[in-house]
Amino acid sequence: MRTRFAIAVLIWPMIQAVLFGLGMIGLLAAPLEAAEMMTAVWWMIAATLAISTPIAWGMAPWLRLTDRPHRRSLTRPGA
Repeated sequence: MRTRFAIAVLIWPMIQAVLFGLGMIGLLAAPLEAAEMMTAVWWMIAATLAISTPIAWGMAPWLRLTDRPHRRSLTRPGA
């Protein structure tokens, strides 16, 4: 589980950045007043934080090295 956690920690900021960017595009396209926009941005930050964590945890096993190369043996001539 330690490897899965490490991979999830590495990809979590990237997933959150993509979700945050998509959310900001949606918010900027919406006709909101300045005060409403500030509140909506904070809610979107909380939502992307809550959504990106399980996505990163679920994607981590897919990113593990599954086809590991064979162990190297001494194959050089004279070795």
